[in-house]
Amino acid sequence: MRRMLTACAVLILLGMATARSQAQAEPAARVVIETAPAAGAIVPDETLVTTRLRVLDAAGIPIPGARVALHVDTPPRAKVITTDFPFVEDTTLLELETVLPEGELSFQAVYPIRGTYTFRTRVVLPDGQTLEASPVLSLRENPDEVRNILVLLGLLFAFGLFSGFVIRLTGRPGAAAAAAIVALVLTGGTGWAHGPSGEGAPSQNEPVTVVREADGVRVTATASPDSAAVGRLTTVTVRATTAAGRPVAGNVSLDAIHLEDNVPIYSFDLPLEANGTARVALQLFDGTEHELRFALRTDDGRAVNLEVPLPVEGFAPPLSVKLRSLALLMVPVVVGLAVGFRAGRPFAARRRLSAVSVG
Repeated sequence: MRRMLTACAVLILLGMATARSQAQAEPAARVVIETAPAAGAIVPDETLVTTRLRVLDAAGIPIPGARVALHVDTPPRAKVITTDFPFVEDTTLLELETVLPEGELSFQAVYPIRGTYTFRTRVVLPDGQTLEASPVLSLRENPDEVRNILVLLGLLFAFGLFSGFVIRLTGRPGAAAAAAIVALVLTGGTGWAHGPSGEGAPSQNEPVTVVREADGVRVTATASPDSAAVGRLTTVTVRATTAAGRPVAGNVSLDAIHLEDNVPIYSFDLPLEANGTARVALQLFDGTEHELRFALRTDDGRAVNLEVPLPVEGFAPPLSVKLRSLALLMVPVVVGLAVGFRAGRPFAARRRLSAVSVG
């Protein structure tokens, strides 16, 4: 009996020690990424996605006052079929650092390409502890893009099939050359633009600055460089002061507008730091005209709005991407040629027999 009691006591102590070690191993905080709509309903380069980053304690409650540094990395380079924006692949989409008064950060963004985005996050908690996390967001290809490429591949296969059949039936090698030339024309014009080539990429330019004063508040907005480029971050800084130069408390809304469609591709609402500034670095992935629109609201109710025009340099993809795309699109043509050439064999034999009998 005494041995049994001793054994039970040992088991209880071991259980308590295990529970204590598990409790100590539980993370004090974690980073959670949520999107609206959900990942499965997001269409790359179309959907304006509300992304919410939350810093939660072990009980799932937001931790107010945490400071976060966020880097959103785009998906790695496609190994076979490139995306619509090849020079956006394996780059940084946006960077920002701010305080989370309510323990969460919410912003809107259009994610340009399919694949897995990594949210590299470093959080400094109010008690000074640091937390690093890398949650991910995986997006599927635009269904319209999938449909279009399947239709294109089907047409190329049908073209190759018809050409192979005609070549076999007529026995004219020159037809093969003509078919290849037409196929090259059809597929050679297919490319993915909106990205700087490795050669001749734009150099860093001087920043552009716009200043506006209203209600005793001076707002200075700066975009660096003054001409953005696909594949490269543009740093946007806004600073609010009084006429005497003292920092102003408040928050600033920033919208990056794609002017061709007059729709936002980014939207942020950031609190001003103690020195009256807010900063975000973002990549404008379409080579066309954009505009940055700022709306400052001070804690005492004053408001200042201003706009910064920002052209974006877009470039055709490099030769390597074009050649790879051309090679991929030539595959259904070649397969179609082979199938058509083989399918035309019995018809060619009949034609020869008919010619012999007539002769």
